[in-house]
Amino acid sequence: MKKGTSSSQGIGAVALILALIVVLAGAFLLYRNLQLGPEVIRVGPGETTRISGSRAAPPFSLKDTNGNFYPSSRFAGKPTVINFFATWCPPCREEIPGFVEVYNKHKEKGFELIGISLDTDTRENLPGFLMNNKIGYRILFGDLATARAYGGVSALPTTFFVGKDGEIKNVHVGYMDKDAFDKEVMKLL
Repeated sequence: MKKGTSSSQGIGAVALILALIVVLAGAFLLYRNLQLGPEVIRVGPGETTRISGSRAAPPFSLKDTNGNFYPSSRFAGKPTVINFFATWCPPCREEIPGFVEVYNKHKEKGFELIGISLDTDTRENLPGFLMNNKIGYRILFGDLATARAYGGVSALPTTFFVGKDGEIKNVHVGYMDKDAFDKEVMKLL
């Protein structure tokens, strides 16, 4: 009889731990959604969403690959795309050649493309990655505060299209092919 009681207590302890994990996970998600606020744009992977109402692009000042701070005020008044990515992210790597081509096509028109790298453990790979992909647009090292300011970037890649007025016009979550990217950039020019 002792053996059965011990087994019942073990199962009860496991059930209690699982219940506690579920409650804590729910509390975390609720807290996270409250922290992000109502202005968060929630779209599914591969979707582009127009912003209803205006939402100014949050300001930032991040280090570039040379260690210099680059403030977002430097692209004020210009059509700008801000792309959150990481070198370890397959869809991010796939879309970059198209981004490079579209950037080179429109940069003479004042178009800015800013890549914000969310690499942490792989930061040392970034300079080689930039050279191998012939990336000529500005790349900055992102941080948690900037990702949160932009609505809690939780999927990579995530791309924000910012008009000359500094307002976010639309957001795309997931891979974006060259033609779709070019079409969205043309709307900003």
